[in-house]
Amino acid sequence: MSFGFKEKGNQLFKDADYAGAEEMYSQAIQMNPKEPSFFTNRAVTRLRLEKWAGAEHDSRIAIDLNGGPKATASLKGSYYLSQALLELQRPQEAYDVAIDAYRLSLSAMNAQTENLSKIVLRSKQQIWAAKETARLREMDDTLASVEGLIEADLERELGDLKAQLEKGEIGEIGFNEDQKALRAEAEKKIRHVREAFKSASDARIEERVVPDYLIDNITFEVMHDPVMTVSGHSFDRIGITKYLEQSRVDPVTRAPMTVKDLRPNFALKAACEEFLTKNGWAVDY
Repeated sequence: MSFGFKEKGNQLFKDADYAGAEEMYSQAIQMNPKEPSFFTNRAVTRLRLEKWAGAEHDSRIAIDLNGGPKATASLKGSYYLSQALLELQRPQEAYDVAIDAYRLSLSAMNAQTENLSKIVLRSKQQIWAAKETARLREMDDTLASVEGLIEADLERELGDLKAQLEKGEIGEIGFNEDQKALRAEAEKKIRHVREAFKSASDARIEERVVPDYLIDNITFEVMHDPVMTVSGHSFDRIGITKYLEQSRVDPVTRAPMTVKDLRPNFALKAACEEFLTKNGWAVDY
């Protein structure tokens, strides 16, 4: 009977009726709270509904029911958990979950590898952005004060919004949309402030960014010796070599491949060298 609710939930999910799907999965869980797939299904549904805390809760239960984070069966739950943590503004936790799951997926040649690699990179970018914020604010007290005021206003507005939700004055969907809009507006204000300080300081106060195309999707570091696979994707030679010696398949397409199939990417190598020459700090990215 509980799997009947799951099937109904699956159909509603396909029809993009996420609220209805969440209700069906909840009923399935009430009937059988030991089935991990019910929790992973509700977790991904809650991600679509932007119920981040609920998605975190369900993902953690699914991981436990599947044997813990070191079990291959838990990879999907780990993927959903890392997404939820990222949206909850907890990038270090998201990174820790995603990188462990990513390494497990590589050794298991699991289909979640590519999804997890994207979350690892997003998490690392957010961690780096937080470090950059701290560095810039240490450089200029006025910048720190202005950005602090923007963030204080954001927290006050988010608090008011949460109070409206708790009073029933707005619904969950409206709350999520308004919360996202408030955060986006605050980020926009901070970008404008940093541009102004950059101009006023002759670019001395400038946020440092590593372009995505220079990052290896296996080691998640800036590439030093990029090579290209048959499918046209580039990786750092050391990382892809170790991967192919173990798996013997293209990490993106899963097609059979060996180290002999790799080709140097001279243009990308030149771009990486130029970037690192001008931005030595990126070695610590």
